[in-house]
Amino acid sequence: MDCLEGLRVQIDNIDSCLVDLFEMRMSIALKIASYKMKNGLPILNEKREAEVIEKNLAKLKNKGFEAELIEFFKTLMHLSKQVQIREFDKYRIKSKED
Repeated sequence: MDCLEGLRVQIDNIDSCLVDLFEMRMSIALKIASYKMKNGLPILNEKREAEVIEKNLAKLKNKGFEAELIEFFKTLMHLSKQVQIREFDKYRIKSKED
């Protein structure tokens, strides 16, 4: 097998795992939206977002990827908020950010 093809197979396998993890994360984001709606909490929690980034930066072994990891988690959290906004909108509930 060509070296590049072997690397692409590895990427494909990782991507498959990422899709599973992404779905799990978004499902939990929906549960968080439900909790926030019931308890009158806003979707945005800047303190929590900063904690998520810092906690995961501390786990990063290759510090050369810090900027990319920050961007990765900012994007994940943005998508989680989009899922929550859609859930709020579905029930015509205004978030405190509105």
